[in-house]
Amino acid sequence: MKNPSFDINTRILDYNNEKVSISFLSSLCGDDMVAYIVEGITNNRGETLKDCINNGAITEEPDHQKALYAMLSGCALVAYRDKEYVVDTRRYPNRSVEEPETEKSVRGSKDGFNESILTCAGLIRRRIKTMDLILQKYTIGKNNPLDICVCYLDSVVDKQMLDTVTRRVKEIKNDDLVMTDRAVEEIILNQSYNPFPLVRYSERPDVVATHILDGKIAIICDTSSSVMMLPTTIFEILEHVEEHRQTPIIGTFIRLIRCSAVLLSIYLVPLWLLISSHGNLDIYFLGQVLLMELSIELLRIATIHTPTPLSNAMGMIAAVLLGQFAIDLGFFSEEILLFCAIGDVGGFATPNYELSLTNKYIKIFLIIFVGLLGWAGFIVFHIILIGYLISIKPLGVSYLYPLIPFDGKALWNFIIRKPKTKKGSKTVT
Repeated sequence: MKNPSFDINTRILDYNNEKVSISFLSSLCGDDMVAYIVEGITNNRGETLKDCINNGAITEEPDHQKALYAMLSGCALVAYRDKEYVVDTRRYPNRSVEEPETEKSVRGSKDGFNESILTCAGLIRRRIKTMDLILQKYTIGKNNPLDICVCYLDSVVDKQMLDTVTRRVKEIKNDDLVMTDRAVEEIILNQSYNPFPLVRYSERPDVVATHILDGKIAIICDTSSSVMMLPTTIFEILEHVEEHRQTPIIGTFIRLIRCSAVLLSIYLVPLWLLISSHGNLDIYFLGQVLLMELSIELLRIATIHTPTPLSNAMGMIAAVLLGQFAIDLGFFSEEILLFCAIGDVGGFATPNYELSLTNKYIKIFLIIFVGLLGWAGFIVFHIILIGYLISIKPLGVSYLYPLIPFDGKALWNFIIRKPKTKKGSKTVT
């Protein structure tokens, strides 16, 4: 195996006067597990070589390319005569299983997925203890393969949808899969330039397990701590686990406040602009509002990439740029600063990060339509937006369900968090 990489190692051993080679990656293998294999072979502890290896997970792999991929994934490759054995010796560098920063809850479990596909699968198995749970692993890509796992409950999943997903997964031949879940999502759902999230991501095992029990499909991508759930609707994306960790009445109250904040983040500034301008075009006023919104967005992007030691300095700069100093210089009026700030606080209450970004850009375009065309722009924009949302049907499921097609019971269950009953009820968080 000719490769100058420092972490690719090969050991040549003697077994019954014949050569046995062991190839492995020291960066992804456990040293003690490789030493255990070497000891078993050198001491001839077994009737056959496979017995001597003396490890729990050993498979003979007739396909050399698959055996090579297994070695590059952290397994040890044992070559003897014309046979190759794959021994599971993987020991990946992982983060600890801790609560996700973006999906915290006051009560409930505090564990979360990490970048290991095995750890993610184990956290789901721990919550769904039934043989009906299927975890199907696929290796996709061509020159740079990626391991993914499709998870579903065999008795409740839509078989036609499952066939569609698995067929599209198997057809992936792309080499650019370093971004894992995002790349897989765009290929499977052909997302193109659609700004709305077509799947729901979560780093919480309890959320993913609940969706699987509800008949959804979950896809785990190796090296990603986010598990995607599909299909999804905009109403499911608006739910948060905290609503189901409180009493039904408190959970309902939290949900209503949260949904109100989402609507406020989109409509507060455009409606205020519409009312305050009395339907008259004022380019200077519109420019101030847009400049304020873009400035807040710029500070958000800068804050994300600012190292923690410099975050205080960034906060001081933001206070100067978007505070009393900017008002005194006449860049912004007090009303613009107030309404834009309230709208952005509502955006922070959006439970889904991708949706919050989409809502931000929807608001900017709505401001432009309203500023240029007044009430006519407000109406035209919503005709275009609603028509576009109706046309979105990932995997054949309406993005606006249960509003379109209308399902009164399901819509009521979204608005009001129902108590659990003895017979059980489906709950999506």
